[in-house]
Amino acid sequence: MAPGQWLRGWLLAGFVVICLVKSAFALDPNRTISQYVLDKWGPDRGFFGGAIYAISQSSDGYLWIGTERGLVRFDGYNFKMIQQPLPDGTPTGPVRGLLSDDEGNLWIRLEGPRLLLYRNGKFEDVAARLDLQDITMTAMTLDNEGAVLLSGLGDRTLRYRNGRLETVVRTEDQPGIVISLAVTRDGRIWLGTQDNGLSRISQGHLSKLAEESDDSKIKTLLPAVNGALWIGTDHGLQHWDGKSLTAEELATPVGQLQILAMARDHNGNVWIGTNHGIVRIALSGAISVDQLKPGPGSEVTAIYEDRDGSLWLGGPQGIERLRDGMFSTFSTAQGLPADSNGPVYVGSDGWTWFAPLSGGLYRMRDGRVSQITIDGLDHDVVYSISGGKDEVWVGRQSGGLTVLTANGDSFTARTYTRADSLAQDSVYSVHRNSDGTVWAGTVSAGVSRLADGKFTNFSEAQGLPANTINSIVEGFDGAMWLATPAGLASFANGRWTNRSAADGLPASSVRTIFEDSKHVLWIATSAGLAFLSIGHIHVPQKLPEALREQIYGIAEDGMGSLWFSTSDHVLQVNRDRLLNGSLEETDVQSYGMSDGLLGAEGVGRDRTIVSDPHGRIWVSLNRGLSVADPKAAIDNSVSATVRIESVSAGGDQLNLQNPLRLPAGVESIVFNYSGGNLAAPERIRFRYKLDGTDHGWSEIVASRQVSYNNLGPGSYRFHVVASNSNGLWNGPETAVSFIIEPAFWQTWWFRLLCVAVAVLVIVAIFRLRMYQMTRRLNMRFQERLAERTRIAQELHDTLLQGVLSASLQLDVAEDQLPKNSPVKPLLRRVLELMGKVTEEGRNALRGLRTTEAENRSLEMAFSRVRQEFTLDDNIGYRVITNNTARPVRPIIRDEVYRIGREALVNAFVHAQANSIEVEVEYASGHLRVLVRDDGRGIDPQVLHSGRDGHWGLSGMRERSEGIGASLKLRSRIGAGTEVELTVPSAIAFESGSRGPISQWLPWLRREKFESSATSKRKQADK
Repeated sequence: MAPGQWLRGWLLAGFVVICLVKSAFALDPNRTISQYVLDKWGPDRGFFGGAIYAISQSSDGYLWIGTERGLVRFDGYNFKMIQQPLPDGTPTGPVRGLLSDDEGNLWIRLEGPRLLLYRNGKFEDVAARLDLQDITMTAMTLDNEGAVLLSGLGDRTLRYRNGRLETVVRTEDQPGIVISLAVTRDGRIWLGTQDNGLSRISQGHLSKLAEESDDSKIKTLLPAVNGALWIGTDHGLQHWDGKSLTAEELATPVGQLQILAMARDHNGNVWIGTNHGIVRIALSGAISVDQLKPGPGSEVTAIYEDRDGSLWLGGPQGIERLRDGMFSTFSTAQGLPADSNGPVYVGSDGWTWFAPLSGGLYRMRDGRVSQITIDGLDHDVVYSISGGKDEVWVGRQSGGLTVLTANGDSFTARTYTRADSLAQDSVYSVHRNSDGTVWAGTVSAGVSRLADGKFTNFSEAQGLPANTINSIVEGFDGAMWLATPAGLASFANGRWTNRSAADGLPASSVRTIFEDSKHVLWIATSAGLAFLSIGHIHVPQKLPEALREQIYGIAEDGMGSLWFSTSDHVLQVNRDRLLNGSLEETDVQSYGMSDGLLGAEGVGRDRTIVSDPHGRIWVSLNRGLSVADPKAAIDNSVSATVRIESVSAGGDQLNLQNPLRLPAGVESIVFNYSGGNLAAPERIRFRYKLDGTDHGWSEIVASRQVSYNNLGPGSYRFHVVASNSNGLWNGPETAVSFIIEPAFWQTWWFRLLCVAVAVLVIVAIFRLRMYQMTRRLNMRFQERLAERTRIAQELHDTLLQGVLSASLQLDVAEDQLPKNSPVKPLLRRVLELMGKVTEEGRNALRGLRTTEAENRSLEMAFSRVRQEFTLDDNIGYRVITNNTARPVRPIIRDEVYRIGREALVNAFVHAQANSIEVEVEYASGHLRVLVRDDGRGIDPQVLHSGRDGHWGLSGMRERSEGIGASLKLRSRIGAGTEVELTVPSAIAFESGSRGPISQWLPWLRREKFESSATSKRKQADK
């Protein structure tokens, strides 16, 4: 497949499968033509008009109509005239023939030497491709292998197969102008000509059958399922049985028929379009002519069966469709005595009993209707019918209660009246129990029970809520339930129990009742529906408006659905959802004339809607008696397919022939889709989802359009699936993929660039901040250094000089004292003390004015700390240096030294430790000093707030904060102490101590790849 066709091919994959496999669905042959649902489209419904020459369906589900005005496409909703299918803009003109082949192609035969091919949404000039521009095609059909047969005006008959043409009949052998073609089961090719009769090709030999036919113009040919051939002419229908040609006599009320078109459905029925309407010849040979009518405008010039099994008819008045509805309706047209009927009952023998509202009793089977006239039933109105085994019980308006007992093909009748102790001769509801007991509810005298040949009467005096009985039902447990205008009554164990509005019913007036297969009693009151389950009355929630109407009857089909006949609707309802109060729109199906009914108005009689032993539903309406088989409808329902009609983005429609790639900046996309099934498209429902946006399928919708907004760049896939007209989600999903291109600011590289820029900005801000902090600290350091120098000078010039002068004066004075003077030892001690003060002063001055070379090494300073204390030789002490030492700013070095020395003093003096360590780490990002011991530890309270009168810990914290460092103290009683001081490198080290690469890429420094075991260490042990 070409790249430009991949998307359309994907969308139509489901249709292609259907196209290659013939449909198993067709019109029900057991119905008369008038019982099919007839839909019509003329100018008033959007059809363009004009004579119709051909009808066909393409693999994508569209219906195509060839008319004198051109090519028309129908999607189930709208008609579209295809004016210029080819890029050259040539109008189509009249379309003389349409043919769908087994490869999914639609062949379009135009007037003159023009032949088009449609597939996957594209048209092609196949005449040009096959070099047939000089041949005007006059007929085409498919052979038994799916190849296309083409016959040209005054030219050859050709076969197209696997992209190649081959000659079937040479030009010189052509029997005339071929206007119809057919291939029978034996492989023979039949050629019907304009004026030279019928010919056939058998085993490559051409022969003529002109001698056996009086008609020289063969308008249409149709192979029969048994290998025979139907032949349509201007003078009627002929039949070739393989040996001889005979005229088929069609007994019609309009005289001789002109055969204009023929088709065969998938049940083998032959449909014949004539100048007076449509005729059906069933596979059994039965001929239906009930839709023939004289006069102009009745012509059927084209016939086609679509994949839904519907039959399309083309004529001068427009296009029509025959299809199966849910219901088959019997009326006076099918032999019923009247259209308005009352009660209905279906026995196990297949007879359907019904009573017209006007009076009388009838039964029907296999379309045959007969009247029951014994015991005056033909002159009385029948209110109710019930039965069982070989009995039929009839409640009459004035004739009492009659039982009909089968006796072969006849009946015996026995009628009970008041003379037989019946409560009243007007019996409105009758019910025969499973044990043979009969209950007869009267109009105004209560109910009578007939058991063992004796009547027992019950009325209000015996406990009934009212004497008028509307409906009677036998419960699963043998209890009897009666509907009355004053409430619901039940009879069990010889006692009556009544329920009314006070017990939870919507109203006390109960119209009809029904017990389903789950033993739930459904109660239709004047104010709505209720049900009784496990002894409790409930009112269903979320009832649709149609179920709030007056309900005349309730029944259950073989699928477990409930059916309701109301004043204006016939409804099928999901029972389980109705019970649990979760009823949705799709759980209620309303039927009307589009489903085979002649009307939906119910009838106020007992048992006007019932189910038969096969699970079918029979319903009496104001117009006709109708039957529905829900199970058969579901079993025979066509799977629903979905067709993507169009996709638009940003207001522009996209070409589905190409992969969908949306430009950058497009944030919204609109999908238009429709069901691929032409039958009842208004009942098709959809669900959809968009991968990457939706978390699951959408709610069920009837809309055929969905839009998505605020979509970002990326790959998406849109899915849509449909349910058919019966509510089954049995079809394949249709999907379409598309890509929204990203704008440059939505690309990965742009986002990566933004991240990189953001990182650089953060780094720049950080470095700027560190520069500012370093600059401020340098200024502070310089100020402090200057202050220290001034203090050192002042100490040297004042205090130290004064002490030295005083010491000299005392020394002179001490020398002048006699040796035995008692003052002399005292002066000696003073001189010694002043000497110590002088030395300490010199040391302090030395500390204030120490040279850079002497202050550079912290580890050496820490190594000398132990010399200040007299300690046990068993106490271990060492200083460890990690990484290469770097120059530390003098002020920082002094502060770090003082903090570390304070920690060591605490360890030497107070910790009672066996081992003390100092670790100095020169890292790329910081300077770290760690002092740890294994001594007795520090109390947590002291560690947190210090000890009264002692300022060591608080002083350490203040010094660390003053230089922008981080100080951490960790200790536990008996577990030693750790003091960790961390100074950022920008503060600790002198500028220029790192190269430019290591400044910007500190993670490349060597210490990151060196283990502590191989790091340079420097120890000083006592």
